[in-house]
Amino acid sequence: MNLQIQCPKCTKRFTVHEDLTGKTVECGACDHRFPVRSESIIVERSKFYPGEHKSGDFLNRLGKNPSADEGGGAPSPADAAHTPQVDAIMPASAGQNIAAVIGATFIILYGLIFFLGTSTGGMFQDVTMEKRLMLGGFVGLISVGLILFGSKNWRVRAALVGLALLAVLFALIFNRPVHTTPVVDQVPTPEDDRIQVIEEDPLDVKGIKSRVGYSAIERKVQTMGERFNEDGAEYVVGIFVEGLSGSQFIEVENYLKDVLSIPPTEAVNLYKRNQERDSLIVISGMKLDFDTVVRHCEPRLGRATSYPELRLIDLKMSASLFSKSGEDLQKKLTDQTHPAFFSVNLDELRSLTPDRVKDAVARLSMVIDVELRHEEPIIKEFLSILVSKSDPILLSDLGKALRIWAGGNKACLDTVSRKVSRLLAEKAIVPASLIDYLIENEAEKAPLFVDQLWAEEPEKWLAQYASMGSIVEPRLLFHLEDSPLRLKKAALILMAKIGTDNSLPALEKLTASPDEELKILVGLAIQGIKAR
Repeated sequence: MNLQIQCPKCTKRFTVHEDLTGKTVECGACDHRFPVRSESIIVERSKFYPGEHKSGDFLNRLGKNPSADEGGGAPSPADAAHTPQVDAIMPASAGQNIAAVIGATFIILYGLIFFLGTSTGGMFQDVTMEKRLMLGGFVGLISVGLILFGSKNWRVRAALVGLALLAVLFALIFNRPVHTTPVVDQVPTPEDDRIQVIEEDPLDVKGIKSRVGYSAIERKVQTMGERFNEDGAEYVVGIFVEGLSGSQFIEVENYLKDVLSIPPTEAVNLYKRNQERDSLIVISGMKLDFDTVVRHCEPRLGRATSYPELRLIDLKMSASLFSKSGEDLQKKLTDQTHPAFFSVNLDELRSLTPDRVKDAVARLSMVIDVELRHEEPIIKEFLSILVSKSDPILLSDLGKALRIWAGGNKACLDTVSRKVSRLLAEKAIVPASLIDYLIENEAEKAPLFVDQLWAEEPEKWLAQYASMGSIVEPRLLFHLEDSPLRLKKAALILMAKIGTDNSLPALEKLTASPDEELKILVGLAIQGIKAR
C-alpha cells in the first residue's frame, strides 16, 4: 500500500510504499533526508459536497481518514501531476557512486598525465594538437558520462562539475606546448614547403631577369662553361637580395664561404641593382648543388624563393640578422630574468657573425634556476651549429648547453654521437662536455667513446670511465690481459673504484707480476673490491 509523505524542508509531496515507514529517505527536490514517520505522512480527508455526506461522516472529517490508508485508492490528478516515483527519492546505489568517483578520477588522472607527458621528451612528444583534442574529447565524454550516470539525485550539479572538469582539461590541452623532435642534416626535398619552386612562363621569366639584372649570371655561366668544358650553369648560383648594405654583404659573404666551403681562390661577386638599393650575389668557380645553396639560405638568412631553371634565389633577408648592439640589447642578452632573454639569444644563434654565435651558446650554457623557453628552436640551432662547426671551445659550450636543454632526446644523442665519431676519426679534440652528455643519458656508444679516449689519455678520462660503473668492467678485464703496462696500471686504479667480485680471479693472477708498482695497485684493487 502506498503512503503520501511531505518533505519537512521544502514541503514537496511524494508517494512511497508503506514498507519505507520508519526508514530515512532523501527528497528528490532539495536532497534533504528525513524519516518516514507519522508527522511526515499526509492523510487525505474525504471530500463531500452538500447533500452527499451522512451525519456520521462529520466526525471522520475532523481526524484521520482510515479509509484513505486502507483503500489504497489512486491519488488525485493534481497530486499525481507533481508526485515523483519512489526511485526519485531513494539514495544512489553503491555502483552508481563508484561510477561517479571513477569518472571524476579518470579525467583528473588523465589531466595530470597529460601535463607531465607534454614536457620535452614526454609521452606526448610529437603528438599534434589535433590528436590531443581528439583524445581529450574521448576522455571527457567517457568521464562526464560516468559522472552523470552515478549522480542520479543531483544531475544538474553533476553536469556543472563535469563541464568544469572538461573546461579545465581543454584549457590544459590548448596551453601546453606541442614538442616535436628536432631534425638535423635533413636535405629538403622538392615537397619541402620552405622552398618555393616556381615555374614561370616566358613573360614572367623575362620580368625576373630584368629585375635582377640577369646578364651578370649569364656571363658567368658562359665563362664557367669555357673554363670547365661542360655546362657552366652547374658552377653558378645567383642570390638576389633587396636592401643589402656593404657591411652586411661582408657578413653574408663570409657565411656563404663557410657553409659552402668556397675555396679562397674563388670569389663571391656583388652586383648593385636598382640604383644600388638591391644586390645580386653571384657564386661561381666550383660545382654547386642548387638545393644545398637554398637550404643554407633558408631559414638562416631569411625567406627564399627559388628558380632552379635560372639558378637564381630571390632572398628576403631576416631583419634580426643585423641587429645593432646597444645597452638595451645587452641587458636582454645577459639578464636571464628578462622576458626577452631567450628570444634575443635565439636570434644571436642564427647570426652570421661567428663571435656572436659563440657568445650566445656560452650564455645559454650557463642558464640556472630559470624556466626554459623556446626549447625546440634553440635545440635545433644547437644541433645545426654542432654539425657544422669544429671550434673546440664552441663545441665544449655546446656540450654544456645540451646537458641543460636537451636531456635524453634521441635526435640529440644521435647527432652528438655522430659528431664525436667524426672528431675521433679526424684525431681532433673531443670536448669532455659532449662525452659527459652522452654518459648522463646512457647513450649506446658512450662506453666505446670513453674507452677509446681513455686508452689515449688515461689520466684525463679517468673520471668519465669511473662514472659509467660496472658496465665497463669486462673492458677493463680485457685491458688487464692484453694492454700495455701503462694501461694495465690505469685499469687497476679503476678496478679499485668500480670492480666487482667477478674481477678477483684476474687480479689474483697479477699478484705474481715482477713489477712492484703493478703489484701494489693489484693489492689496492682487491682491497677496494672486498671493502664494498
